[in-house]
Amino acid sequence: METSETAAALEVTYDGRHYHFRQYRYDRLEDALRYATAQRDVPGFRADSAFVPRWLPAWLPSEAERARMHELGIGFAGGRFSVGDYHYDKLDDAVAFASTRQGKA
Repeated sequence: METSETAAALEVTYDGRHYHFRQYRYDRLEDALRYATAQRDVPGFRADSAFVPRWLPAWLPSEAERARMHELGIGFAGGRFSVGDYHYDKLDDAVAFASTRQGKA
């Protein structure tokens, strides 16, 4: 079974950056699948009748965003931005910190 099919069977979705099971968000697919599987084993578990499978392509910064990131020394890996030892979920936050750090605020 394909990853997205396995995830959908467990009501796990992917928004291009994070995996979701109900109200929870995960950085790693394995964690989302493990929790969803554990929840199914709980007596009284009910499948979400409103669940809609969704598996979007991985999000990547645009060419313009990558140029700005390069200018400010912002890294991107695993769906997260980094400036030195600091990590950010949002590019705007990384840009704000990097700009301040370089005196370009």
